[in-house]
Amino acid sequence: MKARGIAIIDMSIDGGFKEAAAEEVALEKLIADYCKGNPRIVHYQVELRERRGEPGAVDLNKMKFRAN
Repeated sequence: MKARGIAIIDMSIDGGFKEAAAEEVALEKLIADYCKGNPRIVHYQVELRERRGEPGAVDLNKMKFRAN
């Protein structure tokens, strides 16, 4: 069976791009460490983007994902 796990983490980062970059590196390391120990994971990708709107405003059940 194929499956895709999706997680949304809203962050409030004091500072600017430097601090956000440090958080992105920490998040990448956390996910990489999890993936290394799990033989079921065939691919992973991590990206930190600017958030708009209120924290927690995203409902994964209502999101639509494209299948390319």
